[in-house]
Amino acid sequence: MLQDDKEFYKVCFDNLSVGICITDNKGVIIMNNASLEEIFAYEKGELLHQSIDTLIPNNYRSSHENHLKAYFQNPKKYKMGNGRDLYGLQKTGKVIPIGIGLSAMEYEGQTYAKALISDISSRKKEEFRIKELNLVLEREVTQQTHELTLAVTQLKRSNKKLKEEVQKKIQAENKAKKAFKKEKELNLLQTKFLSLASHEFKTPLSGIMTSTTLIDKYTKSGQHSNTESHIKKIKKLVNQLNSVLDDFLFLDKTETKKVNYQFTDFSFFEFFNQVVKNSKTVLKQGQQIEYTPSNENIEVYQDKIILDIIFRNILYNAIKYSPKDSLIKIEVKANAYISVLIEDNGIGIPEEDQKHVFDRFFRARNALHFQGTGIGLNIVKHHIVALGGSIDLQSVENIGTTVLVKLPVRMKG
Repeated sequence: MLQDDKEFYKVCFDNLSVGICITDNKGVIIMNNASLEEIFAYEKGELLHQSIDTLIPNNYRSSHENHLKAYFQNPKKYKMGNGRDLYGLQKTGKVIPIGIGLSAMEYEGQTYAKALISDISSRKKEEFRIKELNLVLEREVTQQTHELTLAVTQLKRSNKKLKEEVQKKIQAENKAKKAFKKEKELNLLQTKFLSLASHEFKTPLSGIMTSTTLIDKYTKSGQHSNTESHIKKIKKLVNQLNSVLDDFLFLDKTETKKVNYQFTDFSFFEFFNQVVKNSKTVLKQGQQIEYTPSNENIEVYQDKIILDIIFRNILYNAIKYSPKDSLIKIEVKANAYISVLIEDNGIGIPEEDQKHVFDRFFRARNALHFQGTGIGLNIVKHHIVALGGSIDLQSVENIGTTVLVKLPVRMKG
């Protein structure tokens, strides 16, 4: 019965449609079926004990030897059809395309390789035929595409000159519109600037003239005690004029991009103390400044003059827009940045106006009866950004405004 089973399995083995080849780890064929002999045109039993290289074309044998060694060191299963094209060598010397499925098996402590091999010549011929048909189709498509491209090119050429002429007319029209708009804006700015300048200078100069006349009168009549308040008023008005002049000068420089920053090392503690001291000359009756300086006297590398303009503008605004007998709080902190917080209890800024506070010549609707040019905060923000810092403004109408300025301790020159 066992003998009959072996014969049965042999018949099944030989009648498989794919060739079966089993080799040892040296690449010697120890078993094959009839289909393998048929694929490679060998007689029955001719392949037994032959090297697998017998079935490999000469130009692939050297690489196959390396593949064989590597495979038995790390056996894996390869499905038929995966990977690159493979070729076999028939006994007649003809090279044929083949498909190979490969797996390893263990028997009595030995590792063997089992290859399932099929002749794919018919499939390759069909693939070649399809490729040829595709090439013909591609040529036809290319030819039609070429003809269509020529037609489109001619159409584009016929429209190109027309488009160019239209574009030139549009560009000329846009250029003229921009020039007109720019000229209109400049005229409006110039008118507004002259109006603001005349108003800002006229009021302080009128006050100075009045105080000068009274001082002269008191001096002649010997009433010297009455001159002190007028001298103080003159100083205040002169400082106000200087502030306005500085704003106009720096506005011109920022417009023409001629600002040359001069960076030096200086004590921020000493510098800001002087800013606070100077501001006390313009305080209203009963106004007080609550100043909390930094715990340490930090050395900064910044433009001292520009910093004076920045903090003087913000602090003077807090004084100007706050009522008599009010408190203005200042807090300075220092680490990698200098942080200066200035808080007042003034008129505040309406919510709808806050997005415009840094715009040039803008003034909030509730501040129009105060003196001012509307360029101070515009200049302040310009310089803060140029010096690598930031400014944040929080305000509530009729409650007050808080401004936080941050500037790097050491500006990279």
